[in-house]
Amino acid sequence: MKKKLFGRRGSITVFLCLILSAIIVLESIFISGAYRRKREVILTEAVNHQAEQIMSQFNKDYLDWYGIYALDSIEAGSSVFETMTSGMEETSFQYELTDKIGPEDIRTSIIDFMKLRGIAFEGHGIIERLGASLKDLSRGTYNTDKLSTWLPKFKKYVQNREKYSFFWGIVKKICEATGIEDKVQEFTNFVDQLDDVWRADSSAAFQAGDTSIVLSIYDPTCVSTIAGVFDRYLDWDMPALVDRFLINEYASFSFDSLVKSYEDSDEEEECNILGIPFSDIHGENRLDLEYLLVGNDSDFYKRSASFGFLLGTRLILDLSAFLMDSGKRKLALAIAEVMSILIMVISCFTVIISPRVLQFFVIFAMAYIRAFSDVLKLTSGKTVPLFYNDKVTSRLGKFADTVYRDYYRVFLFLVPEDKLLSRMQYIIEKDCGEDLYTGVRATGTWKDVSYQVERRYSLYENES
Repeated sequence: MKKKLFGRRGSITVFLCLILSAIIVLESIFISGAYRRKREVILTEAVNHQAEQIMSQFNKDYLDWYGIYALDSIEAGSSVFETMTSGMEETSFQYELTDKIGPEDIRTSIIDFMKLRGIAFEGHGIIERLGASLKDLSRGTYNTDKLSTWLPKFKKYVQNREKYSFFWGIVKKICEATGIEDKVQEFTNFVDQLDDVWRADSSAAFQAGDTSIVLSIYDPTCVSTIAGVFDRYLDWDMPALVDRFLINEYASFSFDSLVKSYEDSDEEEECNILGIPFSDIHGENRLDLEYLLVGNDSDFYKRSASFGFLLGTRLILDLSAFLMDSGKRKLALAIAEVMSILIMVISCFTVIISPRVLQFFVIFAMAYIRAFSDVLKLTSGKTVPLFYNDKVTSRLGKFADTVYRDYYRVFLFLVPEDKLLSRMQYIIEKDCGEDLYTGVRATGTWKDVSYQVERRYSLYENES
């Protein structure tokens, strides 16, 4: 009987065909999946790299001007994405800037920027010295009941000496009779200086918290109020001030002020921390430093408030120095003796004020005159000794000299941190001319596959 060899071989062939068909189909699916997976990986990498390329386009001017990393309305395009996905059909790429910059981002930027630069702008010494002056000054109380009535009349006679020459003649005769004629010239010099200040209408008002404080040469007691305000704000623990101190130093040296240039400075005009002139940033000075203090964009308001704060601070410092200076006290008493006679004469001998009472007013007026002069110097870019005391000034030398911005290192502590940061954000955005962002959201699409990635500068991701 013959064996059916050919039939058996045919069945094997059919079996092999079925197996090979299954293998081919399986391989095709595997290859197609691998191909698709490869395209998805390319898409993912393309979106990631394009997002990184967008993040690298931070505005370098803003980094130079204010030390912040930020994105603005850039036209980044998609060149990286298109290059990496070349050969892939039906691809598209879109992006949008995210995480609009806010006060907390500004704070993070400042702390990071100032950690290595803060020592160079270290200024806690001025705070300590000012605090010591306030404590010495705030202990005193002064009797000014009669002065409040007679100071306006005294001003009238001072500014019209020719008209009232008869009274001045009587004063000189009484001074000669009492043996103090040598003090008349000192009194005359004092009156001339006082008259100049009165004619300049130098009284100033400034806002401190919810209180408006008026500085007037008619009201010596205003010093106690100023001392109380400043002392309350400066009585903080230094460890809690580390970050705030860096923020204050940054604010004090990163924004323009009403002083366009400083005497004895190598720079021809005001510059920021990195030496970039403010005119390169926004042209004319806008008094941004003063805005940080008062929060009002009116030039008149900013100038007035700055003058008031400076006058109040200098008045405290100068009055403290004069009260501790025995020479100034003797001079003030000599002037007060003549002034007492003058008041007695113009009141027809009905009002007698002790020279000891008038002595404080004279010292106050001398300090006010000096403070007014100091403010004019500071606002014109000149230096002023921190403390008018021969011993202190001689020991400290140039270190005792202060400039306009030194006082803002203290003044800005009066502004709550959140307000200060918001005001800085306002100024920065005004210079940038548009909103600023710290992140990007990028989306790439290939056929029906979409991949999205979000990126943000690591500096801001670590905000506490």
